[in-house]
Amino acid sequence: MMGCVWISKFLGIVLVFGCLPIAHAQDRAAAATVVVYNINDPDSAELATYYAARRGIAQGHVLGLDCSTKEEIPRVDFIRTIADPFRKKMISSGWWKMNPDDGNEVTSSSIRYLAIIRGVPLKIAHDSLTVFAPSVGLLNPLMAKRNDASVDSELASIGLTDFTPSGAIVNPYFGRFTQILDEPGFSGLLLPARLDGPTPSMVRRMIDDSLEVEKEGLWGWAYIDARGITNGSANESYVEGDVWMRRLVFDLRRQGVPTIFDDNPETFSSGFPITDAAIYYGWYAGEINGPFANEGFQFKPGAVAVHLHSYSANTLRSETQNWCGPLIARGAAATLGNVYEPYLSFTANFSIFQDRLMTGLTLAESAWMSQRVVSWAGVVIGDPLYRPYSAWNAFYDPRNRPANNWRTFRSVTRNAKSNVLNAIFSINKSAKETRDPMFLEALGAAQLDAGEAAMALNSFRTASSLTQSPAIGTRLSLEMEKASRLIPKPTPQVNEGNSAQTSPQ
Repeated sequence: MMGCVWISKFLGIVLVFGCLPIAHAQDRAAAATVVVYNINDPDSAELATYYAARRGIAQGHVLGLDCSTKEEIPRVDFIRTIADPFRKKMISSGWWKMNPDDGNEVTSSSIRYLAIIRGVPLKIAHDSLTVFAPSVGLLNPLMAKRNDASVDSELASIGLTDFTPSGAIVNPYFGRFTQILDEPGFSGLLLPARLDGPTPSMVRRMIDDSLEVEKEGLWGWAYIDARGITNGSANESYVEGDVWMRRLVFDLRRQGVPTIFDDNPETFSSGFPITDAAIYYGWYAGEINGPFANEGFQFKPGAVAVHLHSYSANTLRSETQNWCGPLIARGAAATLGNVYEPYLSFTANFSIFQDRLMTGLTLAESAWMSQRVVSWAGVVIGDPLYRPYSAWNAFYDPRNRPANNWRTFRSVTRNAKSNVLNAIFSINKSAKETRDPMFLEALGAAQLDAGEAAMALNSFRTASSLTQSPAIGTRLSLEMEKASRLIPKPTPQVNEGNSAQTSPQ
C-alpha cells in the first residue's frame, strides 16, 4: 500500500515538474515579445489586445504605429511611419541597450519576438529612384539591385550592425539550434511573425487554435508534394527544393508522423482526397489548387501548411489568390511565404523549419532558423510563440491523456528504431485493435517509397478493408493502383524452340 502511495506521489511530481519547463518557456517568451499594430485600423487594435491577453503579454509591450493600411508601401513611408518610430520605442523603453561609442550597435536586447498584427503593411516596394549601398555579405549579385522587402524581414534586421536597406543580409540565426532567449550573439536580430489573413475572424481563430493545440500537440497526416526533380532532369536547377521535400519525408517518418509523399511533377490532383491534414508542404504552383482548392476543404486546427512559390504571400487578404491567404482561410494556423521574388536558395529551408518545430521550438524561432537571409522577401504567418510540438517532449501522467491513435502510431514507430518499416508487426497489431486504417496506410506509403510495391499493395488492401470513409477509400484505391503499376512484371522466358513464354506466377 505504501508503494502505491509513493508511486502516486512520484507521478504527481513528474506531472508538475514535467509541465514547468513549458510554462516557464512560455512566460519567458511572452516577456520578450512586442505586439505591433496599426492605430488607423480598429480591427488591428482589437486583435493586438486580444492576442496580448491570450498570451499573457504586458500591455506595455503593445505598440501602435501610425501607418498606412495598405499592404504595400513605399520605402520612404516604411522608414518614416514604421522603422524610425519602432527603433525609437525599442531604445526609449530600454528594450535595446546601445553601444555608447556607436549609437547604431545593439549590445543587448530584452525583446526577441515581434507579433505583427493584421493592418500593419506587409511589403515595401522597390524604389528605383534611390541608390543604396549594398549590404555586407550578399549571396547573389542580383540582390544589390533591389531594395524591396517584406516589412517583417526588414524589422527583423534593422537592429543588426550590417543593416542597409538594399539587398539581403546573411541571417546569423540560420541553421542554429539555440533558443533565441539563450543566444548570446546578434542581439539586434528580432524574430517577427505576422498574425494576418483574409479576415480578422480568421486571425482570431489562428490565435485560439494555436493555444488549444499546444495542450496536446499537433496530430494528423503529413502530406508532402515534391516535383520529381533529380540531377540530370530538365529542371535540375530546382533540385534543391526536391531535396528539402525528401528530407522532410525522412524526418517526419523518423519522428513517427504518418506521411504521404507525392513526387509527380504536378501537385496533388483535385481528386486525391486529403483527410486529417496537420502538415502540408508542396511546390511550385502560383495559385492554390488541387484538393486544397476544393469547396469545404479544411486543415486540422493548428495545422502547419506551406507551399513554396515566389509570390505565395503577395497578398494575405484574399481567400483565393496565391497560397498563404487561402491556406489560412482553410484552417491552417501557420505558414511561410514570400512577398516578392526571393530566388529558390533564399527561401525557407522546409526541412530545417519542420525539424526545429518538432524539437519544441517556437514558430518564429523555427522559421528564422530556416531562412538564409533577412532584409529580404520572406514572411512568417502565425503566432510567433506557437509551439505545436512542445507537448510531445513533456512528461505527463499517461492516465490523464485521451486515447489517440496518432500517438500510438508515433510510439510504435519510435520504438522500432524510428523506422516505420521495422514496425510492421506492431502496426498490424494496432490496426487490428483500433480498426483504424491509418496505421496500415502509413506503412504502405513508406513501403511504396522504399520500393517495396508488393508489400505496399498488401498494406493498402488491408487498410481498405478497415475503412468506412468514402474519401479514405478513394485515396486507398488510388494508392493501390500506383502500387500495382510499380510491381515488377514477370520476365519473359524463351524455351528451346525460341517461342516466348511467360514465367509462372
